[in-house]
Amino acid sequence: MPATVHVSESTRTSMRIIITIVALVVLLVPIAFSVAHGASRLNYTNLEVAKPLSTATTDLNFLLDTTASVTVKTAETDEPTVRLTATGPRDEAPTLRVRGSGDSSTVSVDDQRNLENARIEVTLPVETSEEMKLDFNGGYGAIDVAGDYREIVAKTDGGAVDVSGSAERVQTSTDYGMTDLSGTFDIIESKTGVGTLNGSNLNVRDHVDAVTSTGTIDLDFSNDMVPMSGIVAKADEGSIDIRLPRLDLAQERMAAESAASTGDSAGDAEDLFYRISANSNQGSVDLAKDLKKYDASKDSSDAEGKTVIPVSASADMGAITIEQN
Repeated sequence: MPATVHVSESTRTSMRIIITIVALVVLLVPIAFSVAHGASRLNYTNLEVAKPLSTATTDLNFLLDTTASVTVKTAETDEPTVRLTATGPRDEAPTLRVRGSGDSSTVSVDDQRNLENARIEVTLPVETSEEMKLDFNGGYGAIDVAGDYREIVAKTDGGAVDVSGSAERVQTSTDYGMTDLSGTFDIIESKTGVGTLNGSNLNVRDHVDAVTSTGTIDLDFSNDMVPMSGIVAKADEGSIDIRLPRLDLAQERMAAESAASTGDSAGDAEDLFYRISANSNQGSVDLAKDLKKYDASKDSSDAEGKTVIPVSASADMGAITIEQN
């Protein structure tokens, strides 16, 4: 028979006191942490820093080791500016740096560890923006570019990229995030690891390369022009949807544009012909009925004497749909 342990009343009282103290400590620690955190939050305020940008700048670089979003736009102004807004501690104001050398300027943000909802907004003169190259490097915030520029390069670690307007060349690359493009461009080269690539109302003169590892590709072209050097769309895992320019309309409009730029009366439109190659290892391929004659797997005599526009769409896993507007 097990021995009976007798605990005195004073011992029981002491044990109850110890248990009560331990319980109070367990309860008070998170409360104290919450109070301290709340008190620190009371020290947060809206922060704003603005810097002028040299009017001689034609090469604008962004070093983005930050989650801040970036917006670049044009306006009727003679004074280009860079503005940073955020929420953060009153006594830890961020350092917005705008370094310039000749026609090149670089924008970066220091001391941004405690910033929340950080946003960099750049306003450029609409009269000179077409001479500018924008170069974004790094960062995890969204990039939003609107306006007409010479070149746009956005290579980010993660985050959405949205470009609307015009440029001779647009090059985007992100590890993850959506990419949205709309407007008039000579060249589009866009790549993402995980995320969608969307192009809407696209006017492209030269070529389009769109590549994603995991995500969809959706390209919608206007009938104003045709990418003369072709279209390439590749997806490892994801669907591809392409709506091509209607050739008869595009040919007429391109001829009219060429005549207007040279001052000559419109001549005969250049005869164009698609050469479409579409293949999915694990997925359906749907080529619209009016595009069947452009199928690269068929030997068409209709292409003789015409300028051929190559269109290539390939996917390992995913459906492919190609239509004509």
